[in-house]
Amino acid sequence: MSEIIGENNRKRIVDLRKGCPNAFRKIFEKYHQKLILYSLAIVKQDHVAKDIVQDTFIRLWTNRGKIDPDQSLSGYLHTIARNLALNHLKRAGYDHELKNRIWKTIQENQHRVSTEESLIAMESSLLIQEAIDRLPSQRQKIYLLSREKGMSHREIALKLGISKNTVKNQIVTALKELRSHLEKYTDIALIWFIAVLAYWL
Repeated sequence: MSEIIGENNRKRIVDLRKGCPNAFRKIFEKYHQKLILYSLAIVKQDHVAKDIVQDTFIRLWTNRGKIDPDQSLSGYLHTIARNLALNHLKRAGYDHELKNRIWKTIQENQHRVSTEESLIAMESSLLIQEAIDRLPSQRQKIYLLSREKGMSHREIALKLGISKNTVKNQIVTALKELRSHLEKYTDIALIWFIAVLAYWL
């Protein structure tokens, strides 16, 4: 079994090196939550841990051509996350302003900066708005109710008089169409793709 898993990881790294979005997505889905828990254990702040993990995956994509297919992908990602987390703590220790901001965050128990808010901010760009405008009317309406209004599948289904499965399928299809439209703009598609995946996890 371990040989099969190892070979799957090796193939994903090989595909990732070629710039395959699907390979990146599978790696993201497999390690995203693990890396958040790992980073959170170091930095003790939820939103900082999420930022560290996002930076980790951005570095994974940026340096994909340098990754050795025979090395441990888990070890590679955890090493990046650990270094980013330790650098953050080091800055907090020597940067008085940053340390004060962290302390203030803890004292005031500020709400986390949600991935959905990041996604909405990115959707303000012309390219992403263009992709949304290209969706069929019903699919666009369902997508916007989910993303901009924050409605659940059940709430959307009741509002539009359709089934929850129809809502789910329309959102999945909308995400595929948006990603397909944005894939020609690699950097924007990558950031948007990370935000979308994080939103659903």
